[in-house]
Amino acid sequence: MSQPRPALWTPGFVLACIANFLLGMSFYVLMPTLPFHLVEQLRIGEATVGLVLSSYVIAALLVRPFSGFIVDRFNAKHAYLVALAAYVLFTSGYLLAHTVLVFVLVRLGIGVTFAVMSTAANTQAIDIIPSARRGEGIGLFGLMSSLAMALGPMAGLWLMDHHPFQVIFEAAVAAGIAGLLVASWVHAPRKQRDGAATVLSLDRFLLVRGIPLALNLAVIGLGYGMLLAFAALHGKQLGAGNTGIFFTLMAVGMMVSRAFSGRLIDGGRVVLATNGGSLAIVAGLGLMAYAAAPATYYLSGLLAGFGFGVVYPAYQTMMVNLGGHARRGTAVATYFCALDVGIGAGMVLAGLVAARFGLGAAFASGAGLALVAGLVYALRLSARFVRAPLPQAAVAGGARADADD
Repeated sequence: MSQPRPALWTPGFVLACIANFLLGMSFYVLMPTLPFHLVEQLRIGEATVGLVLSSYVIAALLVRPFSGFIVDRFNAKHAYLVALAAYVLFTSGYLLAHTVLVFVLVRLGIGVTFAVMSTAANTQAIDIIPSARRGEGIGLFGLMSSLAMALGPMAGLWLMDHHPFQVIFEAAVAAGIAGLLVASWVHAPRKQRDGAATVLSLDRFLLVRGIPLALNLAVIGLGYGMLLAFAALHGKQLGAGNTGIFFTLMAVGMMVSRAFSGRLIDGGRVVLATNGGSLAIVAGLGLMAYAAAPATYYLSGLLAGFGFGVVYPAYQTMMVNLGGHARRGTAVATYFCALDVGIGAGMVLAGLVAARFGLGAAFASGAGLALVAGLVYALRLSARFVRAPLPQAAVAGGARADADD
């Protein structure tokens, strides 16, 4: 007689999901509105906007490789709460950031705290989720971020149209405080980490075998950084009445693609999924570059979101598979470092290109680079993944779960 499936929606998991959603709202309510604040309130150019916004990613990149070590060395919940409290404190600094220098310092602080906080939040969630339902639980936990990405930008742009920027900053701080309160109520079992995980060494932070894949992912991430920083500004220039719809459609595309892409990856079709997702990203960025009407602008968001929703989990799965069970943490850290590099560089590149040639040219460059990355993967990197299905455990992020727990 088969054993009943362990409960997933425990009080701890529900609270962890709510806290993750509130954190996402605090972050994404600011994402499309900060460029407007910098241009209209601080009177800086588009090239400088990209540099200022990317300071967050630069700080996160510097800390990200050590975040796994911090979480493994200390209790995940304690690390999460300390980082989350610091994140709220730095977010409140936006209310006092009346110069570019102070604004950059605030962004740097948010980048440092967010890198630790996101790692700790995901680790705590994995500790709560039953091993037998780990893949399902991780997917649902991540869905909270996608939901916040759909609602946060729309809420932020609505607030910008009806209230001063200070109200947007206050809303971000309020969501962060609410997330901190909810997170403090989460009861998470303390897991014994592998003692070797607390040894500080270079190979603890970088998966050398995954560097070619990571570099390719960073190039793909350029387009994502461009969209996060400048999609709202571009939409306003095109006459889009509600640029928040763009981010909603982008998030919808991500959620739709995640509903079936995991099955392709589980069935050994990771190369097919990655190639298809790359084409969708190129199409989305290309449409954004040559959009002449709001309808095309919105469609580009849906296509780009669909592509990123396929490509990101596919690359993470391939990276984890390269690392194997023994170096899963290193593989995940390498994956996120590649994303941080790509997104931050994309913000800077888009600002520099837009200042000289316009935002359309910036998105066209992103489409071209994504096409190059897709061809490099299809022609050079995919060979090692094309023959055999990826291990189910690697896809779920919980290989040999029983041994882990």
